[in-house]
Amino acid sequence: MNDKSITAYEDLPFAPLAEGSPVQAALLWGDPATGPAAVMVRFPEGFAEPWHSHSSTYRAVLVKGGFQSRSQDKPTADAVYGPGAYMVQPGGEVHAEVNAAEGEMIALVYFEGPVDFVLAE
Repeated sequence: MNDKSITAYEDLPFAPLAEGSPVQAALLWGDPATGPAAVMVRFPEGFAEPWHSHSSTYRAVLVKGGFQSRSQDKPTADAVYGPGAYMVQPGGEVHAEVNAAEGEMIALVYFEGPVDFVLAE
């Protein structure tokens, strides 16, 4: 039996992360309610996330664009990372990413558990 399946990028089912959100995501595999799950995420040019956390740890690889990552320990970010950059974001840690390049930013994100977004207080 052949389980091979290929989906072109332009055919991925992107939808806003939440109503009115400019950030879009497409589920690649897994169950976002329980995890693990992988999503392709795209940020519009100039978008800066609000401070937030996730219940589970995620691992991300930047596919297109450039990003800066901020944490509460380092609220401003100096370095801009480009395609191929890899990051691990521990669950429960408050952070925010910024699209720091021209055009959209695209990343492959793998959540070890549920996919959620919890705004920081």
